[in-house]
Amino acid sequence: MIYVSQGHQLSIGLEIFIKSFLLLNQSQQSFFTLICFKKSLEQTLATLKIDFDFKHSNVYFLTHKKISLKCVFLDKSAVEVDLDIDQDLPQSTLTLLHAIELTSKDPTKNILLTLPTSKDQLILNGEKCKGYTEFFRSLYNNPNIPMLFYAENKYVLLVTDHIPLNEVSKKINSSLIHQKVWITINDLYKYFKVNINRVIFAGINPHAGEDGLLGSEEKEIRSAMESLTSLASSNNSLKNIQLLGPYSGDVLTFYQQQNSNDLLVYMFHDQGLSYFKSHYGFIGLNISLGLPFLRMSVDHGTAFELYGKNCANYLGALYLLNKALSLQSP
Repeated sequence: MIYVSQGHQLSIGLEIFIKSFLLLNQSQQSFFTLICFKKSLEQTLATLKIDFDFKHSNVYFLTHKKISLKCVFLDKSAVEVDLDIDQDLPQSTLTLLHAIELTSKDPTKNILLTLPTSKDQLILNGEKCKGYTEFFRSLYNNPNIPMLFYAENKYVLLVTDHIPLNEVSKKINSSLIHQKVWITINDLYKYFKVNINRVIFAGINPHAGEDGLLGSEEKEIRSAMESLTSLASSNNSLKNIQLLGPYSGDVLTFYQQQNSNDLLVYMFHDQGLSYFKSHYGFIGLNISLGLPFLRMSVDHGTAFELYGKNCANYLGALYLLNKALSLQSP
């Protein structure tokens, strides 16, 4: 089963999901369950000018014959599940927590998809989280959960992500790099059956530090590469993988080979995403690895300014749904 959590009720999330869902065939649609608030879904369907009817836990699209969507509704007035959590939490947090609970019942087969939200809507233990990945890191007490971006067999790993630029060099260390690369390599095979051929590392400084002339942080990257090389000598998962770099971040892609499963490892958020989004735009996935299950999302945000206007670009969501379907067992 593919569980979809609602995200922010005033974002374009439900719009792009519904538009994409309606383009699937009935067999594909049967894999999805949406965890949401009924009122939020009603408002989106009204915006999209879709006639609908609710029966039990399904929404029927009357303007699209024979199409229905399985839902779990969490409204206080019509809650259909017993939530042992604070129902005063934001909708994004409530739907996410219940989606996690459902996905975790069969984590090897189920997939979690999250729709865009804002940072003020993700609250855990009374504290706001900077994003979904940080939410998972806190929930599972694992600071090494990687943030990976994927599109057209290109894999971009961020060693640090939602932190201020002036903290990046303080956070970069050999252990962090080692753990995130190791988790990524293993989970890409576990969920996607992808064997990474080469891991290409970006330096943190201009020109990868120029042998210390422009900075010495690259020593942590080289140390991580050494520890991964040492691990490779006794582990079949790494034996045939080349570790290259660190290279200057602005030319890292020049070292890629066509038709090769390369993992590009960038040291901070905009260093990797400037490349990724300039090439793929909205047609990419944000993936959290190192969890008991696979979590994926679109690679863009809430676009609050487009809410209710029925004009959001849904192609990224369609790409997301199709990718999730491709990973489901026949």
